[in-house]
Amino acid sequence: MTYNKFMRYVLIFEAVALNFGTGLLCLAAPAMFVAQFATETLPPVPLELIRWYGVLLWVLTFFVLRILPANDNRLLAPAVEALLFGDIIHLVAIYLYYQARPEWNFSFILMLFFTVTLATLRSVWVYRYYRRAL
Repeated sequence: MTYNKFMRYVLIFEAVALNFGTGLLCLAAPAMFVAQFATETLPPVPLELIRWYGVLLWVLTFFVLRILPANDNRLLAPAVEALLFGDIIHLVAIYLYYQARPEWNFSFILMLFFTVTLATLRSVWVYRYYRRAL
């Protein structure tokens, strides 16, 4: 299997299992989503903002699943670059979250693991794409 094909499977997994699944949880049960990271309960307005996060995750899901069938790396490259940019910003947000709540629970570790893994895989893909090594 080529790295390009492997990365496409990774993007499908991310879109369906991570983004769609998390987006569904944020939309349907925002309090349950928050409970994975903190024991405090949130008032209604912040919970509604969590729903907005779910909407963004569904947009990402649609975007990636719409581009992948074209099987054209020229279309995929800006998407992977944007997702990599998002990973970097997500790492900053993880750091800021940890500053506010320095606790290593399962959800935090899982989020950190997936973000670092996806950022690494995307970095390799982008590097190989521009080196014409895919």
